[in-house]
Amino acid sequence: MSDGSALDPENRALYGEILRAPAGYELDVALATTYTLDFETALVIPATLAFHAAESRQQTLETPLALLEGLERLASRIAIFCEAGRIKAVPKGANRLTALLEETVTEVLAPRGGAFHPKLWALRFSPIGGYGTPKLRLALLSRNLTTDASWDLSLCLDGSVGDQAHNTNAPIAELVSALPGLAAGRPTPERSAEISRQLAGDLERAQWEHPEHVRRISFAVNGLSEKVWEPRVGSKLAVISPFMTDGALNQLTRYVAPENASLLGRAEEMALLKPETLARFRHLLILDELAETEDGEDTEEAQHAGVPARGLHAKAFVTERYSSTEITVGSGNATTAALISGQNVEVFATLSGYTRHLGTAEDQLSPDRLGRYLREFEPYVTPDVSKETAADRRLDDVRRRLATAQLALHCEQDAEKRIEVALIASTLIEVQQDISIHVWPLLAGSQNGINVVKLDERPTVLGRLDLRDVTRWIGVNLRDSETGLEQSFTIGTELIGLPDERTAEILRSIIENREAFLKYIQLLLGDVSDATKALFAAGTGNSTIGEFGRSFEAPILENMVRALSGDGRQLRDIERLVARLDGAGDGESGVIPTEFLALWETFRAVLPEEETPHG
Repeated sequence: MSDGSALDPENRALYGEILRAPAGYELDVALATTYTLDFETALVIPATLAFHAAESRQQTLETPLALLEGLERLASRIAIFCEAGRIKAVPKGANRLTALLEETVTEVLAPRGGAFHPKLWALRFSPIGGYGTPKLRLALLSRNLTTDASWDLSLCLDGSVGDQAHNTNAPIAELVSALPGLAAGRPTPERSAEISRQLAGDLERAQWEHPEHVRRISFAVNGLSEKVWEPRVGSKLAVISPFMTDGALNQLTRYVAPENASLLGRAEEMALLKPETLARFRHLLILDELAETEDGEDTEEAQHAGVPARGLHAKAFVTERYSSTEITVGSGNATTAALISGQNVEVFATLSGYTRHLGTAEDQLSPDRLGRYLREFEPYVTPDVSKETAADRRLDDVRRRLATAQLALHCEQDAEKRIEVALIASTLIEVQQDISIHVWPLLAGSQNGINVVKLDERPTVLGRLDLRDVTRWIGVNLRDSETGLEQSFTIGTELIGLPDERTAEILRSIIENREAFLKYIQLLLGDVSDATKALFAAGTGNSTIGEFGRSFEAPILENMVRALSGDGRQLRDIERLVARLDGAGDGESGVIPTEFLALWETFRAVLPEEETPHG
């Protein structure tokens, strides 16, 4: 970060790099917080952590065995907390593996009535082989766990767990510790609560490696108490924020002369500000339209997802104080809810260093750095959107009521072994006539949903599903009839009466033939990098199975014998797989070769005992 290049767009980091374990280490546990979430991203993350070999997000999504193995291997070590009712809608039906995220994702609400808005990753890595000291990584982001490809900003810190607590880490530790208690509607699963407890203790004692020229790192969290943090006042200020309010900007600039203040935001948001607020900044900047993506075109991934990769989403506050520069990054916008009232839960990190090293506030936006992608904002009159704003608030109120209604899905199996699912709410949900509610089981798709006018303790039947298509997630569409405004989202429920064999049914739907079974066994046994390359090379639309097509008697048998000399983890994974696919225990699963079952009986007799996991 020398020579004022802290916010230079040439300093880029891929999301996957943040999650990648250091050499000689493997993931122990991970925790993420996000405002919005999409299930495809949540499915790809365990596979990314497990393999690192996929060339693209879309390639991973098109390889069900990779998604399955990532979930089987790592989902129990990952806890994700997101704003209730802000999981992206899946109108056409979700990936069936989404059901395996039910204990990984916890929906929460901000305790002071605002938005749950922090975006961070906390990861602990253990040395492979068990010798050495665990390592920590903390990433503070401005982006959510979605396909959004906007301009974002991240800070990634590596460190280790020390012997004593450090006051500077207290805000981060307190946030992570508080997460299980913020759960909405459904209690936090115990495994996620335990991950939160463990990482909160580690973060409290963390010793971070500082980026170059950074003398001090401090953290702050808003929204958990009445105490509200804001960037310290200095002589010069640069604000980067996609969303903003007059009150927050006036507060931030109250002691800064206009000639020493710069503001970078979104044009549509800046146009809503009062003229006297805009007059507080000498430089009013927005992204150049051609810079909203790298070459002025939407990315292929964004086009596939139906989401344009456009716009500023980064948040930063750069302050000069005497001979020092302070750069604050994190989740908070320059809004009243984030910085003044403290209603939103937000997380911030401030990097401090000498101005001669970190650069001035103006340096960060200079033409030879970020400034080359910017242009001056020209004020314009915006159309009246008061009706739409009021409608959005009404819909948001219904969303929040649904999130706190303790929704549950009652499951009842009929004679054909299909599952009737019926929705109940512990709290009455009845809305005014100008708002409609459409609800559907997530995997069934919105076309198979129903319109409801009231939800209460009486069951509302949503449909009859195959067991493998039952999840605790439901899709919801809210529509305001006056304006036509809609909100679509996914929300979680509590599953009641779900048959135990649901997970086995999902596995059978993915491992649907003997070829797929042999692919998966090779993936469980082989070298991860080699197995993954073959797996992704095969893809999903290819009936041939490449390296996996070889008879199991040679490479699979050799790998099984080799696995006996290790800790037995790979063989125990196979045992769990065989038990699920051959649930009746009669060897008639249809996908497991009978020769393999006979061979497996020999290995089953000598399986090493599983070691107790460390805390």
